[in-house]
Amino acid sequence: MYGRRKAKPPEFSNGKPFIGLHYIVDIDHVRKDLVSNNDKLIQLCDVSLERGEATILNKMIHHFEPHGLTLLYLLSESHFSMHTWPEYNRIRIDFFTCDNNEHKCNRVIAYLKNEFHGSNFNSKMLKR
Repeated sequence: MYGRRKAKPPEFSNGKPFIGLHYIVDIDHVRKDLVSNNDKLIQLCDVSLERGEATILNKMIHHFEPHGLTLLYLLSESHFSMHTWPEYNRIRIDFFTCDNNEHKCNRVIAYLKNEFHGSNFNSKMLKR
């Protein structure tokens, strides 16, 4: 895994290296016209990952009936997933990257936060 990297991975305060950044995003009170528009949500995810310079290896999409979406990206850096509950106006995102470049990752999160303005957007980042 470390063969792809030139630099030693960053370390926790105890001296052990952390291998990735994990973002947990809860978005509540999403506008009905947005949370129900699967094509728009897929486009938002595509653009956000592009802005973060993520390398998409594969993408899986499942549309639920009568509504809802599960979207999963396999990244060379790790993964990104989105799950929607239009009946509750909620979206959940899980984004893990072994890139350890907070600036790139924050561009992904900042873009999504901007696109979901007016929603209750809560993001947590864990170093793992």
